[in-house]
Amino acid sequence: MKNFLFCFLILLVASCNQDEGPEQVLRSYINIRFQEKQNFDDLIAKTTGELRSNLKSLSDEERIQFDQSGQFKKNALKILSKDCSDKKCDITYIISYERKNQENPYKAEIRNIAKLVNEDGDWKISSVGGLKSYFGSKKEIAP
Repeated sequence: MKNFLFCFLILLVASCNQDEGPEQVLRSYINIRFQEKQNFDDLIAKTTGELRSNLKSLSDEERIQFDQSGQFKKNALKILSKDCSDKKCDITYIISYERKNQENPYKAEIRNIAKLVNEDGDWKISSVGGLKSYFGSKKEIAP
């Protein structure tokens, strides 16, 4: 019995210390985007390349515009496909969310592809591109 508990504890510790894979990094990035108060540094830490440069170069006004997560509620994230190697990973996914605005609530479903790269053992998001979008509203949606 002691050997079983010892083995179980070793497996538990090992599983908790595993590096994040590309799918976990993407899920974490999306969860941060939908937090009420985004930690912008955590968001940047999960990115690389042009995406990181673009995020870092946002002015204060652009950052406020970018962080409108308080207006949205994430409903679901579904991974459709993954095409991964040791150094690169393309993940196609659908994210659905709703706008919380009482005057004009709407639902959205966005199909994106995230490109991730492995930098020194850490997966980072290098780009996110939209493939298809659906918005459902009873009223016209203002940009």
